[in-house]
Amino acid sequence: MAMNQTLSNIKVDADIVRQRLAALRPDKAPDPDDIPLRILRKLSEEVSQPPTIIFQKSIDDSVVPEDWKLANVCPIFKKVLKTQAANYRPVSLTSQVGKVFETIIRGAPVDHLEKFHLINDSQHGFRRSRSCLTNLIEFLDIVTRSVDTGDNVDIVYLDFAKAFDKVPHQRLISKLEAHGIKGKVLQWIINWLKERRQRVCLHGDYSGWRIVVSLRDQYLDQFCFLYS
Repeated sequence: MAMNQTLSNIKVDADIVRQRLAALRPDKAPDPDDIPLRILRKLSEEVSQPPTIIFQKSIDDSVVPEDWKLANVCPIFKKVLKTQAANYRPVSLTSQVGKVFETIIRGAPVDHLEKFHLINDSQHGFRRSRSCLTNLIEFLDIVTRSVDTGDNVDIVYLDFAKAFDKVPHQRLISKLEAHGIKGKVLQWIINWLKERRQRVCLHGDYSGWRIVVSLRDQYLDQFCFLYS
């Protein structure tokens, strides 16, 4: 891959930070920061500069503040019996300020992948102007044309349970590096994945903090050494 096809650093723009703060939803559930989102939204113009400095420092040092790695996990009931833990969906609530920066971090790699056509055109999830609806419309068009021409149509549906929790992080990082995500950006993502902690919140009561054991820190440490 050519040098001009790599993304190794991000310049944080104060206007983007202000826009992200102004777009915060004040009705969102409280996060571990316990910072009123209504204040951040109302004063987005006045308070945008300090977060901009913190965000830029974070990317320059490839270090994620510890507070951004904390999560309150709220169990949301899904189906059948309320007495079975497996019937609840765990919703993880993290720092809203941290999430603002995550959207900025996410935007740069996505723009990079789109610019150099590194995402297959059949991918509809997590892409601008695409969704489940556009995916279904495209799929329906293919099926309709196949039926019109007398061809057989076979469909296989797959659903991965807890797919996000089971993503092998060392493979994810290897994929990012292979697609030109390197330097400070890659190191920041590696740090973001490491040493995250969570606690369960239920009816105003909290459990103790626990390390998120699904993250594979031993592999991430190896990648930190390889790409440092």
